Amino acid sequence: MNQNTDHTLGYLAFLLHAHLPFVRNTAQEFCLEEKWFFEGLTESYLPLLLSWEALAKRKVNFGLALSLSPTLISMLRDEQLVGRYRRYLALHKELALRETERTARDPDFREISRFYYQRLELIEQAFNSYRGDLLAPLQKLAKQGYLELLTTCATHGYLPLMLTEESRRAQIRTGVALFTEAIGWAPQGIWLPECGYAPGIERLLHAEGIEYFIMSGHGFTSSCPPPPHWVYVPVKTGNIAVFGRDYETSQQVWSRTEGYPGDYNYREFYRDIGYDLDYDYLAPYLVAGIRSDTGLKYYRITGKTEQKKPYNVTNAQLKAAEHARDFLDNRHRQLEHWAAQMNVKPIITAPYDAELFGHWWFEGPDWLAKVLELAAKPESKVRCITFSKYLERFPPQQQVTFAHSSWGEGGYNRYWLNPSNDWLYPYYHRAEKVMRRLAVTYQQPSPLQKRALNQAARELMLAQSSDWPFILTSGTVVDYARQRLHQHLTNFFKISRGLRNQCLKESELRRLEESDQIFPRIDYRIYQPNQSTFCQALQSLKPGKPVILMLSWEFPPRHVGGLGIHVRDLSIELVRLGWNVQVLTVPHKGAAGFDLVQGVGVHYIPTYQPLAEQGDFMAWMLQLNLAIADYGRELVSYLKNPVVVHAHDWLVAYAARELQTMARAPLITTIHATEHGRNNGIHTTMQHAIHQIETELVHSSQQVICCSQYMYGEIQNLFGLTAPHLQIIANGVKLIQLPQRDSTGRTILYVGRLVIEKGVQHLLQALPGLTRLFSDLKLVIAGDGPYRQELQDLAYRLGVEDQVIFTGFVSEDRRNQLLSECRVAVFPSLYEPFGIVALEAMVAGVPVVVARTGGLMETVKPEITGLWFNPGDINDLQRCLIRVLQNPQWAGELSRRAQTVAGKDYTWERVARKTSAVYQKELMKIRRRQQAN
Repeated sequence: MNQNTDHTLGYLAFLLHAHLPFVRNTAQEFCLEEKWFFEGLTESYLPLLLSWEALAKRKVNFGLALSLSPTLISMLRDEQLVGRYRRYLALHKELALRETERTARDPDFREISRFYYQRLELIEQAFNSYRGDLLAPLQKLAKQGYLELLTTCATHGYLPLMLTEESRRAQIRTGVALFTEAIGWAPQGIWLPECGYAPGIERLLHAEGIEYFIMSGHGFTSSCPPPPHWVYVPVKTGNIAVFGRDYETSQQVWSRTEGYPGDYNYREFYRDIGYDLDYDYLAPYLVAGIRSDTGLKYYRITGKTEQKKPYNVTNAQLKAAEHARDFLDNRHRQLEHWAAQMNVKPIITAPYDAELFGHWWFEGPDWLAKVLELAAKPESKVRCITFSKYLERFPPQQQVTFAHSSWGEGGYNRYWLNPSNDWLYPYYHRAEKVMRRLAVTYQQPSPLQKRALNQAARELMLAQSSDWPFILTSGTVVDYARQRLHQHLTNFFKISRGLRNQCLKESELRRLEESDQIFPRIDYRIYQPNQSTFCQALQSLKPGKPVILMLSWEFPPRHVGGLGIHVRDLSIELVRLGWNVQVLTVPHKGAAGFDLVQGVGVHYIPTYQPLAEQGDFMAWMLQLNLAIADYGRELVSYLKNPVVVHAHDWLVAYAARELQTMARAPLITTIHATEHGRNNGIHTTMQHAIHQIETELVHSSQQVICCSQYMYGEIQNLFGLTAPHLQIIANGVKLIQLPQRDSTGRTILYVGRLVIEKGVQHLLQALPGLTRLFSDLKLVIAGDGPYRQELQDLAYRLGVEDQVIFTGFVSEDRRNQLLSECRVAVFPSLYEPFGIVALEAMVAGVPVVVARTGGLMETVKPEITGLWFNPGDINDLQRCLIRVLQNPQWAGELSRRAQTVAGKDYTWERVARKTSAVYQKELMKIRRRQQAN
């Protein structure tokens, strides 16, 4: 439909989620659990399919989405189950026929019994016409544009409560793969089991080609920032579109007390002849000889009374049509309200369990068909649409960060984690870790080992089905859920022990494979972490050498200051000295994974919560630490080498202390700057919190390293730490080979972060006086930070915006180019623990002018290797710059001496050797304690 000729108010997107836990009985007779599948076919899936085909045959232009779980698809394709269903259907048709005879003279029930028999005949005819293949007619409707088919996770595992990213990825990838193979094309969307979302899931979905998913309305209300139009327009998280479930629409259909299914004219679900009639009469038709529902129910809901009135099909169908009209009227009012506030057409997302329609709410398929028919009429201002078609017309614009959510009670995880089922999660999580370890350990398994590994993956997935904790909470068939959990987890751990002890039994393995005929193409390597990140890391290690876990929130090319450069260059030099170094850091541009940088293993670990532009930085920092700690624990579990944890600043403090405890390793901390120093005191609640984290970190560390005498005094005063737990190891610098220096122009260069404590504002204030003396003067400010806009505004107010170039963040190559083009480099810091950028300028042979503060005073010797000025003193800064600009030969002599001193006294080899001594000292203490015990 052309957008310009679309006069509707907005759209309605139905999604029916069809799922059943995988049940496959190896015996010849029916089992009660298979009856779930048979009931689903008879009461929901086939009636829905027949109603959609009828609409399509009449050319009714409808659209809705249907998600098919891989477990249900597998059962629909199982010839043995299909054969049993034919027998089940024949038995129930025979019972229905007997019922028409029994009720022939009963005016209350003869019509309904005939209706049931005719209905079963119609279902049997349809099933035979499909040759037992329900996927084929669904594919046909999808190709005709009426249906959009979605997938879900492999066994409907509840993703938010899975411990490892690998388990989540395995559930998603296996679900997508089985759907694609069965349906013939890849799904565009996915139904997250139980609408369960946790931060980071969107990355896994995007990696598998998924374009959208549906989230609970609760998830939208707790998002950051909250969408202005709530759930009525999709948003984006990462690269994935997200539709929000509309609560009002759900309640009108879901609720048995407030919604349509509770109407007194509708069929009573809980009154069935399977319980009302004589057992001997029913026995031939009962599964396993146990009384249960037959689907033949003769009473209507009537009211809150045990005295139920006979069910009247005609009255129920009339009521369903009335409710369909009411439903669309309500949607019209909703869309009218939201359309007036938006520049795109709103959409109402209405997801339901498919089994609600027909099984729980008998009239549901008729009601849904009537809604689809009414919405397709030319006069309707509410149109039914599929999600992908809506996205084609109205791509989402707003980027949103979501927290944990589900469509369960309370909106979080309560229904799947509570006192009735919490006992199973330690088993789940242990199995997840074991599966990941197996995937890493067995790189080239024998054929039997490979079969066992694949079967272990199946058993884990089958155990992870969200149905089991759901049943434990609801208290329905608890014994069966416990039996299935025990069966799959026992099988899993038995296989893992067989692999470990090299005692696999082929006959036992074959029995399990025959029982669990699902995911025939599963590959256990799907559980390898981060595409074998740990495998790559372990292969890069020098045998027997200690492993330094270097924790840093930045690492080149992602870095905002000198800390990342320090970590990289120190790590490279430590590797040259024989250490194993593994850096745990934040992904560069969101790309997680592993890289080997000159022998240094760099693990880019995705945070559990991305940092939004206006997000809570402290919350993000906590999520970062949780991610690093979880990842680090797993990495340490594979290591046979001694471990040292080396933390850099407070941002990794929690993870460092966690890994220190877990690995029983010494913790070394380098403090590059303090919160007190950056802010000239502690003034706010956040600053106090950061200061407290710093305090706990330094007092938990076996050794604290700082980079200057200035920092030594600051740490001593702030935290009461002294030798032998505190020592100075100055920063190093790499030799910088510049292009031919062109110092004929008058360019002043600043390189560094744009924060208030760096004093760039004073450099700008000095510029007007200098430009009166030097008309060709330029100031290049290279770097970025939260103070940039204020600095740009200041340059404008001072009238020097034409003389100032703000480059933004620059790479090291670009920095070197700028150094080669400048006459002088200026570092006007108000607070500077060391000033590695000044050292870089010195080693590059560029004259430096620095504030007389902090570590800069130790790095630069006045009148020998550079010039000092009093911090914040504009006149003093101007005096220094005039001397350099007017005396190029003298300035050149300063820079030559500075280059010699920097190249000799500040090498990374020297820094690495001193740091090595710290590691060796602490490792020796551990060895002595072990020997003493």
